[in-house]
Amino acid sequence: MHQLRHSAATHLGEAEVPLQLIMGKTRHMNPRTAMRYVKPGAEAIAKVTEVLAPAAVPTDQLSGTPWSAT
Repeated sequence: MHQLRHSAATHLGEAEVPLQLIMGKTRHMNPRTAMRYVKPGAEAIAKVTEVLAPAAVPTDQLSGTPWSAT
C-alpha cells in the first residue's frame, strides 16, 4: 500500500499538480513529508531546464546589426 501512495504522488507531481493537492490526496499534513514521495522524472527536469536555459540564438543572428543601416 505504501508503494501505491508513493507512485500516485509521483504521477501527480509529474502532472504538475500543486503540492497542496498532493498533500490532500495522500493525507500528509507536512509539505516535507509529501515532497518525500514526489520524485520528478527526467521529462519534468528537462522541462524546467528549458525554462531556465532557453534555446540559444542561432549564430548567424549574432553577427551583424539588429537594425537597418540605410
